Amino acid sequence: NLKPLGAMFFAAAAFFALTIAHVNNAGASSASSGGDTSFTDEAVAINPFGSCSLAWNQYGTKQWSFLVKPCGYPSVTCFSETIGMDDSCQNPFPNTNLYHPDEQEIATYFDDAFSTTTKSAKCPVNVTFTSDWVGTETKAVDCPTTCFDCATMCRLQAASVAKKDTLFDPTLQGCNAWVFCTNPEGCKHGGKTSPAYSCTLKRIPLDNPSIQEELKARSVYSPDSPSGPPEGLVDKGSSGKGSDFVSGLCNVRSTCTNNATLADTCDDGCGNITSYACGGYPPTCTDGCLPSCFC
Repeated sequence: NLKPLGAMFFAAAAFFALTIAHVNNAGASSASSGGDTSFTDEAVAINPFGSCSLAWNQYGTKQWSFLVKPCGYPSVTCFSETIGMDDSCQNPFPNTNLYHPDEQEIATYFDDAFSTTTKSAKCPVNVTFTSDWVGTETKAVDCPTTCFDCATMCRLQAASVAKKDTLFDPTLQGCNAWVFCTNPEGCKHGGKTSPAYSCTLKRIPLDNPSIQEELKARSVYSPDSPSGPPEGLVDKGSSGKGSDFVSGLCNVRSTCTNNATLADTCDDGCGNITSYACGGYPPTCTDGCLPSCFC
């Protein structure tokens, strides 16, 4: 979409009070800030129960982001593990359970050893998807065991069901929200308990008002754009201080197939792969004119 590249990668944050677990700590303690620093003096790292490594203000943007292997450091040569994620997918919401009555629950993945009453969806799985920046690719995806794995599973699931006649746009169907339970004893909500380390993939209708607001907010970057989880999608009873859920959105961005106004800005036509390119590192972005492009 139309954001500057740096901001595009690190948008969205959570302003809920956080259940903080210091890195390498198996427990959790309540705090509004603090924790171990990582990479820079300003970055605050949390890792609730060792299953969701996040950093606050990791890039000076006052947002939560996944704490993954750094690139560009001495003796480190790598592609960022977040490559391929749009900016909605890169910034999770700690202590948040995203839910809407109209949502479709696609699948829940976890190690069956953590539950005697519920069965996980089949995993590992082979996921095949097509995009304008990698062509057709098949990836073997293990059962998610971290919140980053869960976000990755959401991204790939939507890509795998994207259709050729809509230019392989993953925003139109498939996963656009995920919920991960960080607690090894499970996470309670609505009289139920989600299995430990479970990853639930969801589809919230594209015409949902909160999703539409997110699309608008992500179309043009502004430092005043809403940065917390969409209020209309937050389950109040299982979110906030003390919640062991971490949630996020994925595949929530404006493209020329889901936004007619944006399509009018694609002078060479929506999805024209001879005029627009997506890929490289850092990636080339197409302002939404290639719907399968993640930025």
